[in-house]
Amino acid sequence: MKALLAPLGLMVSLVAAPAMADRTYFIAPMYGYTAGGTLDVTEKITDENGFTSRETIGELKFDDDSHYGLMLGLETADPGNIYLFYSKQQSVFKEGSFAPTSGIDVDVAYYHLGGSLYYPRGDFRPYVTASVGATHIKPQETFSSETFFSLGLGLGAEYLLFEHLALTADYRAMFTAINNSTSLVCDEGCTVRVEADTMIQSQFNVGLRVRF
Repeated sequence: MKALLAPLGLMVSLVAAPAMADRTYFIAPMYGYTAGGTLDVTEKITDENGFTSRETIGELKFDDDSHYGLMLGLETADPGNIYLFYSKQQSVFKEGSFAPTSGIDVDVAYYHLGGSLYYPRGDFRPYVTASVGATHIKPQETFSSETFFSLGLGLGAEYLLFEHLALTADYRAMFTAINNSTSLVCDEGCTVRVEADTMIQSQFNVGLRVRF
């Protein structure tokens, strides 16, 4: 766990570091596949004594699908980097999801600030990475979008093809903290809402990293 959290400490130290003229920047377009993502749908129930509770009446299941993304960042001497991370998955709520949403298109986008630590082996450079930011879930049709806090943890590697060009691949576990939301399933005032402690999605990414 300490190794996974180390990139976050790296980001903090770099923010406080003085500017350096010899810093190396990079841009990394990527393409990948996102799997997983399930949310419970609950309804407010009032019993004969007037007591209320919530009962699970269905699920929202995100269909596994491809995504695209981009990273912009700054390399450090640790060796490591800090970066801005963006990815967007254009998915649908799976058949069998809560009836009003089943089959509806939904976009899931991540906006993160992250950091990585490398363990170089010549031109082959494995790394661990961590990021924090926001997950934006945007169903189509008449449903509203929602934004939640999220955390990403990952493992990856890059291979230097040339001095300024590398092939990259990584796996990221994306954890989105969701308390409750009515907007994803119905209009304001509705007794139905989405509930979950955490939504977990798995990302598999490949891309090219260009240094300059």
